[in-house]
Amino acid sequence: MNKKELAIRVLSGVIIGPIVVFSFLTYPTLLGLVTTIVMLSSFELIELFTSDVKNNLMKLVLTFIIGASSLLYGFSIEAEYRGILPFESEGIFFLAFVASVFSIMILIKDITHAKRFIESSALSLIYVSFFLSNFYLIQINYGAGMAILALTSVWAYDAGAYFFGLSFGKHKLSPNFSPKKSWEGFIGGTFITFIYIYLFDTIGIFFGTIQKITILQVLFFAIMVSSFDTIGDLTESIIKRYYKAKDSGNVLPGHGGMLDRIDGLLIVTPMWYLLLRILWI
Repeated sequence: MNKKELAIRVLSGVIIGPIVVFSFLTYPTLLGLVTTIVMLSSFELIELFTSDVKNNLMKLVLTFIIGASSLLYGFSIEAEYRGILPFESEGIFFLAFVASVFSIMILIKDITHAKRFIESSALSLIYVSFFLSNFYLIQINYGAGMAILALTSVWAYDAGAYFFGLSFGKHKLSPNFSPKKSWEGFIGGTFITFIYIYLFDTIGIFFGTIQKITILQVLFFAIMVSSFDTIGDLTESIIKRYYKAKDSGNVLPGHGGMLDRIDGLLIVTPMWYLLLRILWI
């Protein structure tokens, strides 16, 4: 990455970052943000799988269904917590999968194309929509402060891993799937994430916006973020390498596609909620 690309990346992050963070402060704005991100990321993922298929209508229909699954899941979680939903909220994703397959059966005649649309829509429903929608569970159960910490800790790790890897990186973390990643970047990113979570928690407690997290729990979260963020990044790298794509899209200046921006977050978010439940915070 040259200086011009880095400048564009930093500038776009400075502009977009605060908008994203403020969207986490209320549940309705979080619903809108997550749904929008799910739709953009799902479209990119479907496009990767079906780049040679000239059927934009099918791609848009699936994008709408997957985006709707995230939005309806958010509404259903609220209803479930109020005791007015007659089934488990996760059933929304089953219904969305059925709607996706039914739409493909109607609009696609080529069996090979149908197979790829089913694969990409099923992956999008789980990997993108369901995983990212865990932010709803974090905010409802633990508050906006904890949801913002989950989001920004990934940013802290990415920044730390990038600069430590750039400065000291010599030992490749995954030469087959992501040659630029290094163990030095991983360790440095983990350290930065630990410091960030500790400071965020300390300041959050002072303002009464977050629960107390012990030093040991901070360490657990830092290691989890660095490990699962790396897994998320490598997961998308494998998909892009298979389809010979440099980026998933170009919706974000300096960052590539939306999926490129949230690849680590997709894996960290459900694990963050699971770790919260395990640690009983």
